[in-house]
Amino acid sequence: YFAMQVDAHVRFTKNWDDDLVGQWESAKNEMAVITAYPSDLTDAINPVTHESQHRERPIMCRSDYEGTGVNKHLRHGQQPEGVPFIHGEPMLEPFWAAGFSFARGHFVVQVP
Repeated sequence: YFAMQVDAHVRFTKNWDDDLVGQWESAKNEMAVITAYPSDLTDAINPVTHESQHRERPIMCRSDYEGTGVNKHLRHGQQPEGVPFIHGEPMLEPFWAAGFSFARGHFVVQVP
């Protein structure tokens, strides 16, 4: 089983579920988490084929801690979108994004 968290404004492409499970399996890691902040929806999905028209993906970068004490938190300073340099395998990210996350269901109970 899998668990997924998404922002309310997310729209899904045709065969999104098979594609997502395939991406997860390509990581070859039982603890893998697919995560990102969703892209803009403008012209994102072909109205005829219902497939994605985006070839770019968001990348979290320029991350740093903000605030002090108990209010200290991690903030991503930029989220540019670009054509990925890595093809045919997952691109590793050091951060979890609240906008979209997909993992095996045990992730929900094993990670605090």
